[in-house]
Amino acid sequence: MTANHERQMLFNGELRPAAPQRGPYVFQNVHTLGGECRRLQRHVEVLTAAAEQLFGIDLDLAAREAGQQARRLAEACRLTRNVTVRLIVKAYPSGDVSMEYDEPSIYRGYVLRSLRPDAVCVNMAPPLWPFPTSAAVETRALADATARARGFHTAVLTDAEGNLVSESARPIFVVRGYTLLTPPCAAMSVERETAELAAREASLAVVSRPLTRDDLASADEVLTVNYQGVTSIARIDGKPYMSIIAEKLAECMEAAVR
Repeated sequence: MTANHERQMLFNGELRPAAPQRGPYVFQNVHTLGGECRRLQRHVEVLTAAAEQLFGIDLDLAAREAGQQARRLAEACRLTRNVTVRLIVKAYPSGDVSMEYDEPSIYRGYVLRSLRPDAVCVNMAPPLWPFPTSAAVETRALADATARARGFHTAVLTDAEGNLVSESARPIFVVRGYTLLTPPCAAMSVERETAELAAREASLAVVSRPLTRDDLASADEVLTVNYQGVTSIARIDGKPYMSIIAEKLAECMEAAVR
């Protein structure tokens, strides 16, 4: 977005100045590059399923329509640089749908992010954690603030029993050898699906099972996946990790959409 240009959003397809919307919502973080949305069909399907399961509403939203609206909004926001920009799509219990672009990223396409954060385990599972909800967004912000207060960059979420929590928009993978372990999830996640498809292209096994802090202690790598790509965690509670599989996974994620 250009300097001094008013931020814009779409609300039920109508262009308006960006403004916070009150109330709970479900959301999707869509990777856009050069004005084109990646995996938009699946994002719409996940958003629609979450809205139906949690709010009992039938969203009137199709992928083709959403893509047209995203391009219209990109033009209004003057997003001309060929870099990754997050498109945040939210659905509310009322049936309203909003779209808003984040600031442009420094990256282009799915990448292995350059920052390798130091993390700490925080017992703070969001309500209905398998779903992409506003509660998950607020829980993540609170957990990361707690981690920073303890001298770390970010938090690895656990529940009261010490099991790892895999967020819909930020699934976690524990790497052991050539196998990616990830906690089971009852809801759909585009980020998780994208990572699992890339892992299989890289001839990596993917196993879904409950994971605990003991699994972190015996892991070779720990990584998370979001709309930008892969983040390889440097340390958790002081234990160091490698970053070999993480790089391969990011390469395969990008290759799959070229």
